Amino acid sequence: TLPLLSPPSRRPPPLASRPHFPARPRTLAKPAAAAAAMITGGQSYVSAPPAFSADGRFLLVCSGRSVSVFSTSTGMLVSELEGHEGDVTAVVVVPPQSSAAAAAKLATHCWTAGLDGFLIYWDFATAELVRKVKVDAPVHSMVIPNISKKLKVTEVYAPFAFVSVEALSNKAIQDKAKGKPVAKKKELWGQLRIYDLWKGCQVGSELAQTRKPEKIVVSCSGEFLGIANKRHLYIWSIPTKDFNHDNIRKIKLGHTKKLSTLAFHPSERIVAGGDATGRILIWRGFGKAKFSGTHCAKSQVDEERDGVRGKDDAGTCTTWHWHSSGVNFLKFSSDGAYLLSGGMEGVIVVWQLDTGKRRYKPRLGSPLLFFVDSPDSSISCVSCTNNQVHLLNMPNMEVLKTVSGIKMPIASGDLSRRDVCGFDSTNGLVAIPTQDYCIQFYNLFENTEVSEVREST
Repeated sequence: TLPLLSPPSRRPPPLASRPHFPARPRTLAKPAAAAAAMITGGQSYVSAPPAFSADGRFLLVCSGRSVSVFSTSTGMLVSELEGHEGDVTAVVVVPPQSSAAAAAKLATHCWTAGLDGFLIYWDFATAELVRKVKVDAPVHSMVIPNISKKLKVTEVYAPFAFVSVEALSNKAIQDKAKGKPVAKKKELWGQLRIYDLWKGCQVGSELAQTRKPEKIVVSCSGEFLGIANKRHLYIWSIPTKDFNHDNIRKIKLGHTKKLSTLAFHPSERIVAGGDATGRILIWRGFGKAKFSGTHCAKSQVDEERDGVRGKDDAGTCTTWHWHSSGVNFLKFSSDGAYLLSGGMEGVIVVWQLDTGKRRYKPRLGSPLLFFVDSPDSSISCVSCTNNQVHLLNMPNMEVLKTVSGIKMPIASGDLSRRDVCGFDSTNGLVAIPTQDYCIQFYNLFENTEVSEVREST
């Protein structure tokens, strides 16, 4: 059980102390006469959610155009997966199989997606690129549910990737075909597509088209996936047995504010959504009418409408509020008894699902972005905006190790003090002033943090 602590401050850090990471990884170069002497380092480790290996021994982190593999016991860099020509935006470890032989064979395999428009299959134990699937559009998010497909008379694992891509909208395609001008802001849209990773091709038409690519969230069972788009959650029911894309069904849940994230309960039909104002909404019994397809279920939904808007397909909806600004992540505990949330305050809030009571993990130093569990839930990790990924011992959330990337210099209104840093070209070391009167020493040759010291005042 988690110790009950006094509520921390909900006031976010001042804007001047919030480091800002550019969309592209920051590159530092060693002065040299030849381009071959160029060295790079300091990619962002927090641009996308990381992933644990099936045995929990390794943490795979998207870092620029590569994936960095860290040991969870030491926090040290073990290897890197290099093969993308654009930023890596998603890493998914292949789910364990039912048979022991298949599970052992695929225990060190993963899929990655990138802005170069490719999905790549890896053996991360040997850093070997096994296969590439072309998508022909920048991929911003990817999930791979544990789906089976009937092959003759047996059910076999079938890898299908659900990807969120940036592509031309249907209207833009039609206008271009007619020779009409298309406004740039209306030209590129987000699309949700399905790819058969065995055959290397798209399956059917897109599931959805949005104003921009959205992050996809999948349930533990793979039965549901969803996105937060403006003031709605869009949820799809996926047939995990004998998969057929024609049998996918969709519902929509509405809210009065912009929704920023969502999470599915591990065993019950409950979905949580976080909005831009810090509120958390809990929909229970979603999809009873549409996903079950029975008139009895529909009449039950019509009767139980507590907190549910309009004709939304859900039993009840409750609202919690603690965060002072947008909720960045939501995550249910493995037993489903608790819901974890995080945002700009740098605090992990642990909500008891039945009562709404709160417990807290005190400040972790900077705003929180992502929270990911290991397969056995003994270790979790939280990604922070200061380019650090903390490995946490569960359930007490004690910090075991920290993976530290390069930090951005503290924001300053004085132009003469911006991007001031020291550089040792011989050893590849850079010294960077960061927030809280600290100086970070970073090794570009090893692409790791050497140390961090605090100035005395």
